[in-house]
Amino acid sequence: MKLNEVEKFEEFLSESFGDGVHIRELRLSNEETEYIKKTYPMAVFNKSLQKETSDGKNWYKVTLLPLTKKNNHDDITAIKQENIKLKREIEVLRRTMKIDKSK
Repeated sequence: MKLNEVEKFEEFLSESFGDGVHIRELRLSNEETEYIKKTYPMAVFNKSLQKETSDGKNWYKVTLLPLTKKNNHDDITAIKQENIKLKREIEVLRRTMKIDKSK
């Protein structure tokens, strides 16, 4: 890949895997899959059973950060913390709604 193509592809990857996303279905060329394999050696690829598209690209389920026990534990902890935060926010909203209704 040329330098400007690499920059565009890196931007595409960072947008695709932003906000904590680890798994994404992507349509990639052989050159792009090789680039990911070199840049992210722990990446996991599962090729779709669909046939190659007219532009020579294939669909892959790509995992950049395979879940490990540690990552899985961290993910569960983060989800629990977010759940507690949301419950608190809902309770504040309920109290606010009760106060507004009584006026």
